[in-house]
This record gives sequence, C-alpha cells and structure tokens, in this order.
Amino acid sequence: MSGARPQLKIAHVVRRFAFEEWGGTETVVWNTAKHLKEHGIESVICATKACSAAGDEVRENIPIRRFDYFYPYWPLSPEARKALDKKGGNPISAPLTQALREGGWDLIHIHCGGRIAQTAILEAHKLGIPAVISFHGGCMDIPEQEMREMLRPTRRTVRYGALLDLLAGRRFDVAAAADALICVGANEEKLLREKYPDRKILYLPNGIDAERFDRKVDLDLRQKYGIPPERLLLVCIARIDYQKNQQALLRAAALLRDRGEDAGVVLIGPVSAEWYAQEMRETIETLDLADRVLWLPGVSADDDLLPAALHAADFFVLPSCHEPFGIAVLEAWAAGVPVIASRVGGLKYLVREGENGRFCDPGAPGTIVAAVDACRRDPEGTRRMVLNAKREACETYSWRNITGILADFYRKVEDESSR
Repeated sequence: MSGARPQLKIAHVVRRFAFEEWGGTETVVWNTAKHLKEHGIESVICATKACSAAGDEVRENIPIRRFDYFYPYWPLSPEARKALDKKGGNPISAPLTQALREGGWDLIHIHCGGRIAQTAILEAHKLGIPAVISFHGGCMDIPEQEMREMLRPTRRTVRYGALLDLLAGRRFDVAAAADALICVGANEEKLLREKYPDRKILYLPNGIDAERFDRKVDLDLRQKYGIPPERLLLVCIARIDYQKNQQALLRAAALLRDRGEDAGVVLIGPVSAEWYAQEMRETIETLDLADRVLWLPGVSADDDLLPAALHAADFFVLPSCHEPFGIAVLEAWAAGVPVIASRVGGLKYLVREGENGRFCDPGAPGTIVAAVDACRRDPEGTRRMVLNAKREACETYSWRNITGILADFYRKVEDESSR
C-alpha cells in the first residue's frame, strides 16, 4: 500500500557517519535509511569526514557521502580536533553545503545541531523544500557539566566562528527555523512542546532489529574470554564517555566483590572521551579489578560479539548521567536480559520500575547492587519483567513500525509545505 504512494528523495544530514566509530545516532540514521525503502523513500546520507577514513561509498544500495570540514578555532591541536570529531564538534563544511544545494531532494532531514543544522535549514529554504530536524543527543536537557566537557578541547583557542556565522547568516535557533521537529526521547518532547507550543513536533523513539539480538549466535563470550560460568556478569554496551558513567558500574562490581561475590564487568563501545577512559583505567587499577573487567572498545556495530555479550550477561546496566533515549536498553530487552538503568532523561519514560526493568541512581553505585539484589530476591517477578521487556522491544520498537510513522510524517510535512 505504501509502495503506491509518491516516491520521495531524502537527504539525511549528520555531523559524522563512521562505521569505525559507531554510536546511537549512526544506528538510527542507518536503520532509518534502510527501512524507509520499504515505504517508497530513497535516502542519501550526507556527513563530514569526521572519524571516518572512507570517502563516498554505497552500502546496501544507500549512498553515503562524506565531505571535508574544519573547526573555526585557532590554534587547534590534532588531539583537540580528534576530541571534537568524537563528540561535540561544531564544524563548517562548504562542500556539504554545495552538495545539499545540488541534490534534487524532496526534504532534508537533519540529525545534528549547530552549524551543520543551520546550513541545511538555510539550503532547504532556498530550495523551497521542508527541513526536519531530529534531536538524538538532547538539546533541552543536557547537563551543564556535560556541555563544559564537550567544549573542553576549545579552551585557550581563538574562536573565529562567530564572524563566519554572521557572514553566512547562521545565527538562528534551529528548532524555531525548522519546518518540523522530531524527538527520540519523551523528556525532550515534553520540554520542546513547552518552549515551542506552535511547532510541529513528533515523538518518534528509536527502533531495533529485535530478531538480531533475540537470536542465539555461534559465539560463547564467556568461553572465548575465559570468564567463569558462575561469575555474575554485568554488561554495559555504550560509548566510553562521561555521559554513560561506566565508573559507577566499576564501583558496583567492587562492592559486590567486597562482600564476597564473584562479580565481573564487560564494557563494549568506542572511546569518545579519552581522558574519561584514562580515569576508568586508573579506577580499575585502584580497585584491583583488572581480572574482573573485560573491556572491548573496538567492536563494530554488526559484530556478533554484541548479541553474544548480552546472552552471556546476568544484567545489562546503563548508569548514564544523561540519556535522551537509550537504544542499548532495547537491545538488552530483545536479548532477554534484565535491565538496570538510571532514572534520567528518556530512560525514566522508557523503563518502568519492576515491569520492564529497574532503576539505579547514577551517583550511587550501591543502588546498582540493590537493583541486582531485588531481581535475585524475586526470580519469578524478574522472569515476568524480562518477558514484558522482550515483548515490548519486538512489538513496539521494530524498525518497520518506526519508519512507517516517519514516512507518513515526511509526506504530511511535504504536503503542507507545498500548499
């Protein structure tokens, strides 16, 4: 039925798109582009070359275009540039601007903020087509400390971007200028509706390939890495980043160890803040956890190690300080693992205490231990919790459902803009 509807060509604009440095935004953009084909929508992904050695390429018939860019700070060391590439960078890319101008799009879907988003909105309006912006990393509820950390690489530099922004007409509020807004987190949606009551806003959570994480893989993680079968295993799949707060998980493992339990941690995810990764290494040494922590930072998004780690886990723990959504929670749900997560951001809407997961306090590692104990005291209740979560992941958050809603939204926005 959807195939009979008019074809659309969408530019998905994202700050970076690197298969080598995978994150939540890349997961959403990639799966959105793949599954939109089922709804008669053609996608082209347009990004800077940040964090990627590749240039233009085509994967699964989806064109991916990457463009040169720069950061308007002087001087900027290679280390600072790399840090901005990984998180929080606000680049300028004239080649990306030119590509948007020449693309023949029906709509531009922006998956980032800052100068790239402003540029994409300006080009869309020049072309007379709508610009839709998704807020993946949060814009209304980012903690002040996290903002300071993202700007850390630009300290002691001359910031000449404001002059370039003024000349290019980029000094405006992207949420107010876009034709429609999409929020992946319910908390973000609430805050945006309060600030922009007249804007067209869609709450659209992230999706999941539930079958991939539900299906058993031909890989036993415990056996591969020599983890004792009786060890209580706490797994966290997330970027190694101060936002994700894996330090709390390390300290929870030490608390379990100190009371006589054989407990260990598996950490999987790319490093997006090297200074934080170094602090974690120091914590592992200080707490004498080296033989209890398996750290796998270089695992690609399609590696079987991801579902294998979840199937080996006793608990999946996401102790984030800030989390707009938490796509890894859906993956753990689909794998049938009890979830313990912080009551912050989008997680406090996604997780329901005792129904599909349990909460912890990101500032109190002991609450992770308390959540583990609560699950073990009530095995039947925990079994029901896991079944509820698996059902929810498979039925509510399938990419087919999510992209079907998005395709309808695109067409409504495009229809309204053409009147």
